[in-house]
Amino acid sequence: MKFFEGFFKAIGNSFKGFGLIFEKGLWPYLFYPLVLWFLMWAGSIWLFANLASSIAEYINDKLSFNDIPDSGSWISFAKPFLTGYFSFIIAWIFKLIFWFVSSTFSKYMVLIFLSPLFSLLSESAEEKINGKNYPFNFSQLLKDILRGIGISIRNMFIEYFFIAICFIVTMFFPPLVLVTAPFLMFVSWYYLGFTMLDYNFERHKMNISQSVQFTRKNIGLACGIGAIYSFFMLLPWFIGLMFGPVLAVVGATICFLEIQKQNAPTIVN
Repeated sequence: MKFFEGFFKAIGNSFKGFGLIFEKGLWPYLFYPLVLWFLMWAGSIWLFANLASSIAEYINDKLSFNDIPDSGSWISFAKPFLTGYFSFIIAWIFKLIFWFVSSTFSKYMVLIFLSPLFSLLSESAEEKINGKNYPFNFSQLLKDILRGIGISIRNMFIEYFFIAICFIVTMFFPPLVLVTAPFLMFVSWYYLGFTMLDYNFERHKMNISQSVQFTRKNIGLACGIGAIYSFFMLLPWFIGLMFGPVLAVVGATICFLEIQKQNAPTIVN
């Protein structure tokens, strides 16, 4: 129950971000992720889709299914499947895996490059919510940026680890893609939500260990933030590209401040 409570709370708070963005003058942040995300995402999707098809063709050629005789061999009965459907299935398995790889790479590259802006957005959102003013401090901003980049890289490699494990498992037993694909989706949501929440962790002087502990205690919250981000990324006409990152950052800030208010001694040093 706690998972779903946190999950839907994160979604609700992210939608509250609409009012905060337009009422409090944060709307310019909507335009920064647009061009960077589109170029990286479109380029990587095209690259990996073609790579998946090439690998599938290579495997098919090396296995020499076309050399199987039409009759007289113990495996002749399976030739139509191996020369037709097998290569098709392998190609789509690779495309699915590479889709996760490319979308993960693009997602984290955007978070890395826009880390300074997202850090400022999270800080600005908190100022608008509780009226607390954070005086500009270049040294602190630099720490926030480096922390955001470090967390993004950490989460990217952990997510790639899960992708690699699921890839290997799915290669040996293709029907498991029905399990591994949803699992990777939730993994992606979790680490994306973790990254968005971490813009608050650094500002409130939480170290990496405390940040990991906080996120693990609020898995549903992290997944909900990542889910709202991913949902908006599916919307057409650049709407998602504009609103997805900004709503996720603002939603994560609202969620963090609510939990901080409820249990401040365990969150803030």
